Amino acid sequence: MGVATRPSAWRTCAAAVVAVWAVPVALSLLLLWLPLLCCAVAVVRFRRARRRLMRGCGVGVPSSSSVDAAGDRLGLLQKYLEDQMELVGAEAADLFRDLSQEKRVD
Repeated sequence: MGVATRPSAWRTCAAAVVAVWAVPVALSLLLLWLPLLCCAVAVVRFRRARRRLMRGCGVGVPSSSSVDAAGDRLGLLQKYLEDQMELVGAEAADLFRDLSQEKRVD
């Protein structure tokens, strides 16, 4: 019986030596790969957020309802810009009229 316990003791001692050697190696490898893993996770999250943002903005494959909505928005934008041009034109005409009257007075 004493002979059977001796190889078991050697195996236990060898396993302890391997564990003592493997823990620092595994820990150092983990610390070396940690920044790369963090960068990879950040890239994946950024791409998902960008994809979600692009889908929310209507970029991508347009559907018929989004095309109609885009046409409506484009028409509203065109009307708004025309109204603004009319206002600016009226203001510019008033300013030009005021300046010409000031020149005549002087």
